[in-house]
Amino acid sequence: MNQEHTLEIYQMNANRPEKLVMMDSSQDDIGDHDHRFFELAYVTGGRATHMRNGKESELHAGDYFIMDYGSVHRYEKCRNFKLINCLFLPELIDETLGDCTSLEVLLQRCLIRYYRMVIGKDWAERTFHDGSGRVGQLLMGMVEEYQKNQLGSQEIFRCRLTEILILTLRLLVQGEKRLPESTMVTELIRYVDASYQKRLSMQDFCDQQHYSLPYVSRRFKQETGMTFREYLQKVRMEKCCELLSGSDLTVAEAARAVGYEDMQFFHDVFRRYLHMTPKEYRRLERG
Repeated sequence: MNQEHTLEIYQMNANRPEKLVMMDSSQDDIGDHDHRFFELAYVTGGRATHMRNGKESELHAGDYFIMDYGSVHRYEKCRNFKLINCLFLPELIDETLGDCTSLEVLLQRCLIRYYRMVIGKDWAERTFHDGSGRVGQLLMGMVEEYQKNQLGSQEIFRCRLTEILILTLRLLVQGEKRLPESTMVTELIRYVDASYQKRLSMQDFCDQQHYSLPYVSRRFKQETGMTFREYLQKVRMEKCCELLSGSDLTVAEAARAVGYEDMQFFHDVFRRYLHMTPKEYRRLERG
């Protein structure tokens, strides 16, 4: 992929060197580019082909996405394609977020109390659909506020953008709740949910229920989007986060309570899922 150029937020509206730029306009085909800011693009009409980091998707009215810093994208085959673009620096939401360059970290840092609900979720190249129209209404209000440029506008932008992030997180949570199609997979989920503190294996479950391991493994992945091990780690991390935020157990006690005996392994897993240490999580959670 040939990257054409990198955009800075001050280039988008030189007359207003702020942390946010709102644009409501028609969009023609445009070549590869990336940004040194977040871009929230919301489709208000028409359609187009979107190429994002080499992956293709079709965009229609009500679809929206948030581009990370450095992600390369372009639009092709635009047909009456209309967008609201909300370009923003993370410092708009909180001055401490200056080093935040990805949607995952932005949601985690802004909404740490709810982040554990989507632990292990695949965040990359995701397009959301605003079925209720609520995100679109918030963005149209932001466009109007941006055009008026009145006292307190920055606070309104911060509040409405935070609400959009919460609604986006809600969509992620709803997408996570994939109901299994088979009784077999439902039984395996119940097995993990009831016994996550113990040493579990899919082989033990299959032996008890007289199932074929390869078949169960394949069906579990198909119906949940995760492997057995990924699901087990997700459940344990969620339960551990609950203990860290809602109890006085030490980190080691909380880890053992959800099934971890190897503390180094536990800390490695926690950092991989939460991008912080257990102590940092507890401190942020408790404010």
